[in-house]
Amino acid sequence: MRFAKQMAFYSAYHQEKRNILIHVIGVPTITFSLLLVLSWVKVFEFQGMPITVAMIFTAAVLLYYFTLDFVFALTSTLLFGSLLAAAHYLSLHVDTTTGWIIFASAQILGWGTQFYGHFVFEKDRPALFDNLFQALISAPLFVVADVYFELGFRKHLEEQVKQILSEQGKLKSFEPANA
Repeated sequence: MRFAKQMAFYSAYHQEKRNILIHVIGVPTITFSLLLVLSWVKVFEFQGMPITVAMIFTAAVLLYYFTLDFVFALTSTLLFGSLLAAAHYLSLHVDTTTGWIIFASAQILGWGTQFYGHFVFEKDRPALFDNLFQALISAPLFVVADVYFELGFRKHLEEQVKQILSEQGKLKSFEPANA
């Protein structure tokens, strides 16, 4: 139930299908670019392997996710692991200027499309205005949940989230996107 309550906060701002799709692409884009920059900062070495801020950040976020929902956290581990591996690979193969260009471009594209989705499709402001932690740290987990729900998995949990939204008076109804 703890996950459903936190997901309900996020879902109150993410109910229109096109906006959700934008987030499915935008959130990992932002996360990847952040991991790219954080992978430049080496904290220490462990048995000859550099441990970076990106690795520590990813581990901390994933540990938090596992306190909320095991299945979504496991899927997030695969997603974050892939993003982290790509970020580390890229950080070793591009110069700093190119890395900053990638970071800036991804941030502008990721945030810009999400703001567009909120204001144009959702007709509401983004969640980050009300809860920065959930918007920045929890968003990747909630995007994973949205994909599961869209694919028809974990429907009981999706119904719990909708029930909470309904009880709070925040459940929205949108016309089909192609109507």
